[in-house]
Formats: sequence, structure tokens, C-alpha cells
Amino acid sequence: MANVSPKSLANLLQQRSDHLSMLLSQVRLLRRITAVIRHFLPEPLSLHCHAANIDGGTLVIGCDSSTWAAKLRYQSPHILKRLGERRDLPAFRHIRVRVQPHDRGEPHSSNRPLAMSDHTAALIASVADGTADPQLKAALLRLSKRAKPVKNR
Repeated sequence: MANVSPKSLANLLQQRSDHLSMLLSQVRLLRRITAVIRHFLPEPLSLHCHAANIDGGTLVIGCDSSTWAAKLRYQSPHILKRLGERRDLPAFRHIRVRVQPHDRGEPHSSNRPLAMSDHTAALIASVADGTADPQLKAALLRLSKRAKPVKNR
């Protein structure tokens, strides 16, 4: 086996000889465009959109919901005008808005325990008492013992 020394990720990312450097330049440009867009859009709209892609003369802007996407579509002419004033960015002829929800993977679990009222705990315990399956009965009893006071909303 050849003696291969490990290379740092930073060095690999700084190499300018491959497709990775082109991708990094694209990401930097999209981040810059996102910052510019967020600067002149009103809050809270500015917090829900980002430059997602450049497709020829079209800037694709992603929003995290259809509600924000609809609001952003009304702002498209304003965005094109403001971006056109910037000489440090590419010239865009069109804007396309896409809905791109943030949560695409596993649902986020909270570290805090869910609240269960005493009434719910008693109901689960009574179901456990009437259950013939010993494993299910044990699981239901364990669950019923996790009652936490429910805070009034």
C-alpha cells in the first residue's frame, strides 16, 4: 500500500485547478447576491429568501414557503432594477422564484420532553391495566409515568 499523507480540507478547497473551485466561486457569488437582496428587501421578507442559482440571464431566488414566494414575486421588478445598479454583479434579465423549504431531511426533534397532563397519564395507565400483552403493558406504564405539568398557554 502506498504511503499517502493526509491533506487538509482547507488546502483541497483552495486548489484552483478543478470543478470544485468553480463551484466555490458560484457559491461566493450567490452569497454576495443574497446579501445585496436582503439589504434592500423589507423585513421579514428578506429573512425568508436567498439567491439559489443563476441560469443564464435569470436569477433564481429561493423562498422557504409559498407565502414568501408570492410576496417576493411582487418585488421582482424592484429587485431587477436594484441589481442592475450594481456593476459588481452580473446583469440579470429575469427573476424566477422557487419554493425551497429549509426542512428537507429528518424532522427536527426537540430535546425538551413533551408535556403530558395528569389526566392523560391516568388514561394511558388505565389502558395499560386492560392490556393483555405484557410488553405493551410495560411500555404504556413507563409512558404514563412521564407526566409533566402542562403550562397554560
